[in-house]
Amino acid sequence: MNDRRKKRMASLLFLLGGSFAIVVDGGAQDLRHPTEMGLAEVSIELPDTTQTRLILENGMVGFVIPDHTVPIVSFTAFVRGGSVDDRVQGAAEMLRMMIAQRGPCWMGPGRFVETLEELDAQFDVAMSVEMIEISMNVAAADAEAALRIFSGIIREPCIDEEGLTAFRNRVVSDVEAQSTSRIEGSLDDAVRVFKNLLFDRHEYRRTVTVADAEALTLDDVERFQRDFFTPRNVVLAVSGAFQLLPMARLIDQRFADWQTRRPPGFSRAENVSTPEPGEITRLAVDKLQTWIVVGHELPPMSPRDLVPLQVMNYILGGGHFDTRLFREARDRGGLTNDASGFVEPGLRGPGSYTFRTYGRPEVADELVDIVFSEIRRIQNEPVTDEELAVAKGALTDGVFALLFENGHATARTFAYEWARFVTFDHLARYRDWVEDVSARDVQRAAQRYLHPERMRVVIVGPGVGTGQP
Repeated sequence: MNDRRKKRMASLLFLLGGSFAIVVDGGAQDLRHPTEMGLAEVSIELPDTTQTRLILENGMVGFVIPDHTVPIVSFTAFVRGGSVDDRVQGAAEMLRMMIAQRGPCWMGPGRFVETLEELDAQFDVAMSVEMIEISMNVAAADAEAALRIFSGIIREPCIDEEGLTAFRNRVVSDVEAQSTSRIEGSLDDAVRVFKNLLFDRHEYRRTVTVADAEALTLDDVERFQRDFFTPRNVVLAVSGAFQLLPMARLIDQRFADWQTRRPPGFSRAENVSTPEPGEITRLAVDKLQTWIVVGHELPPMSPRDLVPLQVMNYILGGGHFDTRLFREARDRGGLTNDASGFVEPGLRGPGSYTFRTYGRPEVADELVDIVFSEIRRIQNEPVTDEELAVAKGALTDGVFALLFENGHATARTFAYEWARFVTFDHLARYRDWVEDVSARDVQRAAQRYLHPERMRVVIVGPGVGTGQP
């Protein structure tokens, strides 16, 4: 793709907005207050999707929403099943690499890459421990050709010996790059180290070793693909500049003859628990800045129980310019430009709750102290009526509105919700649940889900040493 075309596609995708990949580890947060984002009021009546939901005879479900804001069409597929679900270690990871690099088997790897270039397509495959997301964004004029490729990727991905060799070489390279001795220094490094320590020996930290890759066979990868890539286990989100009925017909043509199989059953993963007292891990890098992650696991939570925690996190450190952590660490202390909380629950197993910040090496311990101080304060002192009102309003009128910001966001929200719960009950009730949260509920959530006495601390920066908070 030449530079001019790349810039054009990037500009169109910026106008379209939304996220095109699963947010596995939190990612960067938008620091604008949602009430300052100029969002339109949510007008959609949930969970009425009768005009957008497509159900094929083989059981496959898709959400198809025209949006002529920009001349782009977005195809997204959510597959229930991730890296924790393969029978043989590495099968899911290899399939992800094959899909991302080699495309459908009838096209051939080299031609797949060339075609993506010719179509000016943005293509991505993201995998978490519990789910896979495949997305393709193309100019509207190329939508039909892109859908043919997209359906082929899902139904007939290229799994061959050449790909297996490439995967084994990638694992060797990744193992070397992920050794602690090669940490270069960043917040991503600190988060990765934290997650590895948190889920040590847990199935959610299953990593592919060189021995795993050497033992992996094509049959292992093909079995994973057959088990999880089946119509009743895949949910589509399609949006963009098209007419609804013609697009629905195209989807039916590409997927209706796909033979369905019973999707696999899913088990729940055991919880993890950080030890008390919490540990400090310091990793030395030759940098002028220090990155800090503080936190512990979250147990599996129902969507209803999650809401008071989200309100509490919004007040404490929800990733905008008016949280308690931000005021203490930046506005009053001048120690950092960001101090945010990340609530990342699991669906079938444990998640994590982390606080992330950075600053000069000499203020690292002070930043950690501020995090612990604000956690204990929100546990012991009721939040104000103003804090509660702002948080609830921002979540219902701002953060929630982003889920339906445009056609792409709406289709993706519906598909992701359906892939997780096969119902819209949680989505339909969310705003009412938020409105019902009281100051006591916020304090109770802080007391129930935050345990400063056993929080793990990871500090990546100049200096070495260990200790306890």
